Amino acid sequence: MNEEINYQDYHQAIHFDQMVESMGTVKKLTQSLIKELSPSQNDKVLDVGTGTGRLGILLNNIISEGTIIGIDSGYGMLKLASEKIEKNNIKNFSVVLGKADKLPFPSESFDSVCLMLSFHHFTDPEGSVKEIHRVLKPNGYLVSVDPVLKDPVDDDEKKINNLIEEAFQNSHGPDFRFFSEEELINLYQRLGMIIKKRQPFKYSYKQEGTDGIPMAAHWFDAYELLWRREGEKLMGKFEDNYFAFREWKGKLMAKGEMTWVMIKAAKP
Repeated sequence: MNEEINYQDYHQAIHFDQMVESMGTVKKLTQSLIKELSPSQNDKVLDVGTGTGRLGILLNNIISEGTIIGIDSGYGMLKLASEKIEKNNIKNFSVVLGKADKLPFPSESFDSVCLMLSFHHFTDPEGSVKEIHRVLKPNGYLVSVDPVLKDPVDDDEKKINNLIEEAFQNSHGPDFRFFSEEELINLYQRLGMIIKKRQPFKYSYKQEGTDGIPMAAHWFDAYELLWRREGEKLMGKFEDNYFAFREWKGKLMAKGEMTWVMIKAAKP
């Protein structure tokens, strides 16, 4: 049974990797993270939530004399990452199976840590930040990029955000959660990190179909869930804040905006 589950996970990882590679938005965000991370060629970098190893492989060319370690809890993702590392004959990037809140590394062992679209999947966000703080060297830093929801200004927007989170949890499990930019900042600061930079990225979409829109299927699920629960009552606010989906001449049209935030935080 375990082999069968792992086999399924592996093929899901292949589909995920191909999908991400086709998304211009994710490529732009990845390049922004690498630019902000700006590692030296001898650095030791930890990629938490490495997935299929996309970021680590890109960093390999920059950290030519250093080390990159990727950690992820997904067996299928790491199997694909290992195959890509072997195929490209990469010597200074390796991956390990593990969780962000129980990092299997000595304290103060990394120059920097990166989180690329992974924070919202962590089972224990607070414990994960504590662990990242522990394994960073003094004056080391983390750079994270993650999707965020808008800070709600009233009870209706709180309800919308809760329904969005519920829709995503139906696909990703009960541990999935969104943060707002302020919630992430406050969490990092409360656990001992000093914020050096915060930069939101907003990307707008107006197109036929949903190809190229990150998490598009889950946004559509949230749209449908809100309609079933609330009818027209909250749809206007949802569409203003996030996405609108319409059928036109038998085709699905999508219009909306997503926001990500990049945070650079240092360990004093």
